Amino acid sequence: MKKHRRRIFTKYHIIIFVTLLTIYMGLVVINYFALKNSGEDCSFIDVLWVDILTITGNDYEYITTPGARLIGIFFLILSLLFLSIVTGYISSLLVDRKLNSKRGLKRMQNLKKHIIICGWKNDIKSLILDILRKNKKLPIDQIVVVTNEDVDKIQALRDDAELKGLNILKGDYTLEQTLNNVSAKYASKVLILGENQENLDAELVDSRVFVTALMFRNINSRCHICAEIKTERYKNYLEAQNCAEVIYTDEYTRYILSTSTNYSGISKVLSSFLDNGDGKSVQIEKIADKWIGKPYIDLFNWYKQEKNILVIGILENMGVEKELKHEILAEAQKSTNYGEIIQKMRTVKTLETNHPLLNPSDDYILDRNMGVIIIGEEI
Repeated sequence: MKKHRRRIFTKYHIIIFVTLLTIYMGLVVINYFALKNSGEDCSFIDVLWVDILTITGNDYEYITTPGARLIGIFFLILSLLFLSIVTGYISSLLVDRKLNSKRGLKRMQNLKKHIIICGWKNDIKSLILDILRKNKKLPIDQIVVVTNEDVDKIQALRDDAELKGLNILKGDYTLEQTLNNVSAKYASKVLILGENQENLDAELVDSRVFVTALMFRNINSRCHICAEIKTERYKNYLEAQNCAEVIYTDEYTRYILSTSTNYSGISKVLSSFLDNGDGKSVQIEKIADKWIGKPYIDLFNWYKQEKNILVIGILENMGVEKELKHEILAEAQKSTNYGEIIQKMRTVKTLETNHPLLNPSDDYILDRNMGVIIIGEEI
């Protein structure tokens, strides 16, 4: 879909301006010859200056002949019309920009590698602050919130001193134009939260999340998509579409409740793993190339001895599905071994991205596109 930037001056404005300027210069020339024929001793510059003064109604002070005065009256009317058009257009442009800024409707098409949050939560401020805390190099103006929430709530978020610089767009994130307005094509990550503006049931809310995830995949296949849903049905739909992250809150709640009947303190343990405020949490780091082909135990010992960090597992096929498949196929094309090529093609077909493998065997061999799951200080 071709994008059109809003231009301040269109071809119609230019045509009107050129037409008025031509008429104006024609009247100046006619006035000049009228004054010369009446015996006035004046230059063309003098006439031009006098005609400019007619805007303030001073033409009668300098012009004495009836014909020249008649031309001056026409010029005065034309000047007032011209100034009205210009000042009116500039005023409407400034007012329009001001309103767009206040309502969060301005286009953010210059953003790249930014994070888009689609939807609304009552604690969305805490979510944004947590994102900034866990991504210390991320400036707040690289975060965009797209929501159809009440205007007063949006304005309160915009006026919050801790969130100064946050981009907010009021609109329906299930519409392609809305996503284009926040430069979805160049986003690095998107969080789809879902929001219930019309008292919809859980499945209808999830259907909006599902549609938005599909639109993002079509617009930007390299974008990391994380979707929060409320029903198992749409969890399966999103996983079938290879959505990178599917957060099914009821599943986690059910697990914690059931596990707590057998283990005391499980909720606090899980909370500590995620983030208990002490700066230590579960994190994932990309495995350096020097570890490829080496056993897991070597990586485990290095993290423990050199960084005092506990490794709890490996994340296989870390990244975005399309990029990983493209990389594997590109690597296969370099091989002359047909058996190896067929094997890689089978691997692509059954590839499962971001597959966690906790506590693998010591002799587990590390490979490309893996992440190491650690518990340590937040970077």
